[in-house]
Amino acid sequence: MRKISRSSFIRFFTKFPKLLLAGFIYSFALALFTGLFGLISYLSGFNNIIVWGLGIIPSMPFLAGLTMVVRKYSVEKQDVRVIAVFFSALKENLLRFLVHGVVAYAITACSFFALLYYYTLSATDVVFGSVLTLYMIFTLILIVMMFYVPIMTITYELKMKDIYKNSFLLVFGKILRNLIATLCVAVVSAGAFLLLIYSKGAMFTVAVCAVTLFYPLVSVYIIISVISPGLQDAVGSFSPNTEEISSDYEDEEKINEAVSNARGNSDYVFVNGKMIKIGKDKTDN
Repeated sequence: MRKISRSSFIRFFTKFPKLLLAGFIYSFALALFTGLFGLISYLSGFNNIIVWGLGIIPSMPFLAGLTMVVRKYSVEKQDVRVIAVFFSALKENLLRFLVHGVVAYAITACSFFALLYYYTLSATDVVFGSVLTLYMIFTLILIVMMFYVPIMTITYELKMKDIYKNSFLLVFGKILRNLIATLCVAVVSAGAFLLLIYSKGAMFTVAVCAVTLFYPLVSVYIIISVISPGLQDAVGSFSPNTEEISSDYEDEEKINEAVSNARGNSDYVFVNGKMIKIGKDKTDN
């Protein structure tokens, strides 16, 4: 019974108010920056999705906070101070997540126009229909890759190239979990889309607010809950069998000393709240 009560599914409901707070902060940031670029788009005369989508970039660091809070509650089963954990993760990962924002924006913008372009051409030539299918598969691979990028960034002390390389490899290395996560998010996305489509008048405003507030939280929670076991098997546990090292250990000599005193045979050790790979493959801060 205790095991069931600690499952990710049950904890989503028992810890929902705290999770909702983290989801609200991220959703507010996303809505704010999207609205800002929407206003810029309107005032500049370039009123299109390319400009509107730029809001993804500055709002991406807030995803670091949401991802960390969800990881703590869903995977590690910890009750943490949401505000403190959220903004600590945002601060520590600000620059890296801005880069992730650029990547996510490029994937979104390029995929949207490429799919639209080949979909239009497929009506005239069946060859373009085949190209459209291939591009849809390629886009899906990139989307699943981005499932892993945020959680890997906030958890492991890896170089950017290693984050993207490992994320890409995990697309094919953990196919079953990726399919489950994708299908679940697809169902949630379809539900949100239908809610917006069939809402009219004042209910449309309510639907927009509900989707903006709940959709990112539910999607991120599903993704992290489903992919985390496979990620830990492939890269390293979020909570290894080692002592958690104090943040006072900042230089390499002290880190090495802490590692030598750590319990167990884990390849990773906590330093300053992140996982650092020990031994020859340990990355630099």
